Amino acid sequence: MSGQAVILLLGGGGREHALAWKMAQSPDVAAIYALPGNDGMAAIAKVKCIPGDPASVSQVLAAAEELKPALTVIGPEKPLAAGVSDALAEKGFAVFGPSSAAARLENSKIFAKEFMTRHGIPTAGFTICEGIEAARAALSGWNVEAEGVVIKADGLAAGKGVVVTDERNMAETTLHDFMANPECSVKADKVLLEKKLSGKEVSAFALCDGEKFVTLGYVCDYKRVRDDDQGPNTGGMGGYAPQDWPSESARNFVDENIFARVVAGMKEEGAPFKGILFAGLMVEGDAVSVIEFNTRFGDPETQILMPLIEGDIVPLLSRAASGALADEDKVTLKKECAVHVVMASEGYPETHGTGMTLGQKIELPEGLLQRGANDNEMLFVMGARNRDGQWTNEGGRVLGVTALGASMEEARRRAYSAIDAITFRGAHWRRDIGQ
Repeated sequence: MSGQAVILLLGGGGREHALAWKMAQSPDVAAIYALPGNDGMAAIAKVKCIPGDPASVSQVLAAAEELKPALTVIGPEKPLAAGVSDALAEKGFAVFGPSSAAARLENSKIFAKEFMTRHGIPTAGFTICEGIEAARAALSGWNVEAEGVVIKADGLAAGKGVVVTDERNMAETTLHDFMANPECSVKADKVLLEKKLSGKEVSAFALCDGEKFVTLGYVCDYKRVRDDDQGPNTGGMGGYAPQDWPSESARNFVDENIFARVVAGMKEEGAPFKGILFAGLMVEGDAVSVIEFNTRFGDPETQILMPLIEGDIVPLLSRAASGALADEDKVTLKKECAVHVVMASEGYPETHGTGMTLGQKIELPEGLLQRGANDNEMLFVMGARNRDGQWTNEGGRVLGVTALGASMEEARRRAYSAIDAITFRGAHWRRDIGQ
């Protein structure tokens, strides 16, 4: 890839903003076209936002035919499920993102659980339920109060399709919401009932080329909307990169028994995995179990990892896309702590049509968007718009700040200092990220 390379980046959230911010630092990259991008990404010198639906095969192919990108990077999950990666590959474009067949690891939680069973990948015990009556019958035999239960909608649900509870009424309500309530944003014909694991959650990331993988890093995120893990699940309210945890032996276990087995298993099943493999894990001591897989960079995990990565990530993405990762390839992370805090709109997460307070003026500190690779606080835009210099909130998760520091305390102080300087009506955020 030469210094005149063009990259096509699909998506328009904070994850894609962080990817654009990092890739724009590469001397190999002349321009990044973000489809559709957002106004935060548009503030990056090498980035141009172009209109379009990233999950539309025809629109993405038209953009690729015009731009002739050296690499297309797919951010969100919907384009993967829609077969955008397959369509690009068929036309001869290098694409960083799995095929729709490989993306089933995320698109169907049932496929993922059955795949893990076939390939000896550690995960919680589960029951598959098709239809609400079968789900209610299975739940009636579940010792919810004593052991808890995890209920997962089978398909994509924007981070809102999982409920963990030890209250039977909540479990029954969740089944109704997911499978029969027209006002609930989660729609599922099939659900998983899963045993509740004990331990601490962490997300692990690996770049895969179909045969090899390179471990990218680990992030702890916060899904519940309020402090102390209260309230409903969200797409993610923030997170941090843990230092010296999980243990080296646990990380080796993840490499050998999870990442390696997924890559080998997907190749064996005729769907080689190329792209980013995101494993949600439960860790207790050195024991590790998979909660779920995602097949793309996470949001807000990407906003935590990208500022920590030393050097140029573009050559690695390019080699993974072309099936050419080398044995010596590795990712080096800065010896700093990273904390990311998300600001959300009033009413978020909206799961039952309650509405959110949008269109509110946002006051931002001058220069926060123009931070470079070595700055301590970086702003990434999720659901905000800039018109004639005035920012407004246009989505549930509006923006997030990543801060680096020599210690977790320093990173937290910097992150919250920046967040406290940003204001809009109805804004809310967690105060316990990284504690």
